[in-house]
Amino acid sequence: MRIANGTRFKKTTLALAIGMVVCNGAWAQDEVKAAADGDAAAPSVVVSGTRASLAKSLDLKRNASIIQDSISATELGRFPDDNVADSLAHISGVSISRTKGGEGQYINVRGLGSGYNIVTLNNRILATDGDGRDFAFDVLPSEVISGADVMKSAQASQIEGSIGGSVNLRSARPLDYPGTHTSLRAEADHNDMSEKYGRKISGVYSQTFNNNTMGVLLGAVYSKRTVRTDSLQSQTFDADSPGSFDANKDGKISADESGLLGVCCIAFGSVFEQKERAALSGAFDWKPSADFRLTTDFLLTRLDAPQIGYNQAYYVKATEGRWSDVVIKDHVVTSMTVADMIPEIANITSNRVVDTKQFGVKANWRVTDDLTLVGDAYRSTSVRNSGGKDTYVVAGIAGNNTGYYTLNNNGLPSIRVALADGRDLATAAAAGTLSDKDYGPHYAGLSGTDVNDKITGESVDGRWSLSGAWFADALNFGLANTSREKTRNFIGNDQTGGSCMYCGKYSTTFDSFGAKVVSTMTVPNYMSGSGGSFPMSFVRFDVPAYFAGLKSLDGKPKYDANGVQTGVYDSSQLAAVLDPTNSYHVTEDTVSGYAQLDLSGDKWSGNIGARLVHTKTKSQSAINQIISIVDATPDVATSSPIVKYSNATPVTEEGSYTKLLPSANIAYSVTPQLTVRAAVAKVMARPSLDKLAATRTDSTLDRTYHLNIAGDPKLKPTEAKQQDLSAEWYYKPKSALTAAVFAKQIKNFITYQTDEHVDIGVPGYLYTVTHPVNGDTAKVLGMELGAQHFFDNGFGVNAKFTKTNTKAYSGGVYTGQLEGVAPSASSIAFLYEAHGINAQVAFDYTGKYTQSSNVVAGYPAVVDEITWVTASASYDVTKNVTVFIEGKNLSDAKMRSTLGRADTAYGFESWGRTVVVGMSAKF
Repeated sequence: MRIANGTRFKKTTLALAIGMVVCNGAWAQDEVKAAADGDAAAPSVVVSGTRASLAKSLDLKRNASIIQDSISATELGRFPDDNVADSLAHISGVSISRTKGGEGQYINVRGLGSGYNIVTLNNRILATDGDGRDFAFDVLPSEVISGADVMKSAQASQIEGSIGGSVNLRSARPLDYPGTHTSLRAEADHNDMSEKYGRKISGVYSQTFNNNTMGVLLGAVYSKRTVRTDSLQSQTFDADSPGSFDANKDGKISADESGLLGVCCIAFGSVFEQKERAALSGAFDWKPSADFRLTTDFLLTRLDAPQIGYNQAYYVKATEGRWSDVVIKDHVVTSMTVADMIPEIANITSNRVVDTKQFGVKANWRVTDDLTLVGDAYRSTSVRNSGGKDTYVVAGIAGNNTGYYTLNNNGLPSIRVALADGRDLATAAAAGTLSDKDYGPHYAGLSGTDVNDKITGESVDGRWSLSGAWFADALNFGLANTSREKTRNFIGNDQTGGSCMYCGKYSTTFDSFGAKVVSTMTVPNYMSGSGGSFPMSFVRFDVPAYFAGLKSLDGKPKYDANGVQTGVYDSSQLAAVLDPTNSYHVTEDTVSGYAQLDLSGDKWSGNIGARLVHTKTKSQSAINQIISIVDATPDVATSSPIVKYSNATPVTEEGSYTKLLPSANIAYSVTPQLTVRAAVAKVMARPSLDKLAATRTDSTLDRTYHLNIAGDPKLKPTEAKQQDLSAEWYYKPKSALTAAVFAKQIKNFITYQTDEHVDIGVPGYLYTVTHPVNGDTAKVLGMELGAQHFFDNGFGVNAKFTKTNTKAYSGGVYTGQLEGVAPSASSIAFLYEAHGINAQVAFDYTGKYTQSSNVVAGYPAVVDEITWVTASASYDVTKNVTVFIEGKNLSDAKMRSTLGRADTAYGFESWGRTVVVGMSAKF
């Protein structure tokens, strides 16, 4: 089995799953026969660690009132994976997207992206530092979690807001662990791309007292590691340039030379991230009697993850006289020589510091033998202060340089640059001879966002036990109020023109005004496996020296392309200021109530109910208009025009909606081992918070004239009707075969519409405008298979497979599959636990999927299949001391995307492998 070949892996996984079904069926029949013949039962195996975690998760699935899957901690303070998202990826129907370093960040459930799912901690909504509602799992160390449930069918008592699935994370409670427990864990890691070592230390203390009527639990974790990600930052294709090109120079435009897709620009490089995380969690339990329990808990986390990226960038867009030796294949320009090439270097820093908090108190009171009330109140906040702290600085080499560009099948493009003085760019970079005498300033951007997300929730739930007449066991009911307030302030220097005050000054080198800015850099195994040929060394800047050097130009005259003085340089204009057109303040107040009947019969159980939801929203943002565009240096291909904007006008929009969400679930025990479940429900997902505010950005400075409108306050919530059917065969303890089919009929899903050649009121310019819209309908149909088996000799296997088919419609027209949905995904893990050894190897596969259905001129962005391999092994040195080793991304998986054909690389990320070693002790 070749892990690099996703197709072969998928077929192998299916074959293994089918083989397990056959073998396990035969085994179950042998056990029944042995019992009938009076043979002794097979000796029981006491499981712990990973096997115990999987066994507990299976019990949670079996006893749930809905269709769900779960993950449980292997022990107090230890979740199965280093990242909660990575653990969830082992669940059928769940796939993840990864951030820098390959760490899981966002999850998709049953074909729906993170914006269509809801993540809660102890059934409380978690605040986020992103623009929307999507919870970023990288802010949350896994050590603070004791379990996670993925609820795939809906019931009235659940918090609304999810179409794909609801994920509830659970933290530990001290009264669930009677006695005194202490555990410590220390580990070190090494990433083969960053070539840096990291460390983590964590601990948990839990104690109960007063005859187990009171308890406290405290947990803490600190980690620091450095990762590197090599990536294709962007390769922008353009349908209007060239549009048509007389490649054979016969004076005619043939059919093969028209309707061409050309390349605008490309940037790729390395991003280094130093990820530092700290978290403190705690809970206090008080149970003075069998009828009352009070729990208070808190979670404090800080993620400090500064990034610095070193990019080489090439602007190759066709303008008159720039292209020659053009090669065209199937209406795509695949090769050309580019005149007046200015090789640029961009150094980009990002300062992401996020503080996430949640405080809650919950009281459970059995008022009478028949009536129980539960009250809960919480506050969740997430704060990110990055406004104006991120930098994006660009410099380039002036002169009549010549570029040679070629697309490659299954790889990144090949680029070679011959500098005007005869040097080869790649050779000069590798030799370290590029210097301040070569590079001059261009773009000097300051930016960043301040985000403040605050959620306050209160709820009262009740359960009234009934006599069982008419199959009714209990009436569940409740009321909840949730208030959310999110402010995003973008602080930058684009709108003021400060970022582009020095644009195009490549010939004014840093050396000419005495600045020491440039040094060359080579990283090992740069872009390994990318398939392209381009400079493997690049330049890094001393960014403070870059900005300090620009001050030396203060007071000197500025001239336009015609030699007319337009003013003087003033570095004070570089300052970042609040950009109201890219900022928003959104409030959302929701009141909900539900009633749900729990039902049961001789061999069946279920529930039926409805949830009524009323939501009020208010968004505040601002818009402005482009007054004029002055192209000061049109002869320089990479220069930027001078853009003048009107003052921003505040915009306030209010809205509200009321939705009734009925649901029904039923489970039927065909035999004591075989359960069949069915569920139907109407569900909803609210628009992302940033899509409720009419913020906008434009790319006029890049000369691509694209206006992106991020939000529309009039967007409706997405609704769906869903049906689920599953079968679960628990043929032996700790083992099961499961299967499920599901369907969703979605309306008002949110997508983006792109309009070409739009007059936005700027004389002489037509824009491409992208804006969010409610699509017409979408359909999701899928199936899930699962198998878990523990052998008596300590071996075990856990396998999952999901197949999803989607169809989307907008404007009454079929637009293809839903974006971001992988049609197939599978996971298989092989386990061994005996004689103090606990080992596992897991393969998680995600199939090829459409990232965006219309990137340009009908071409989709398609992400290739990927297989992620992890392995771990531990040994119990003593009863209380364990040593371990873990490996992550052992297949050296890489993310690749194209425009639907092998030679149109659109995205690429490589993260490398990470090895972790450590020791844990418990008392």
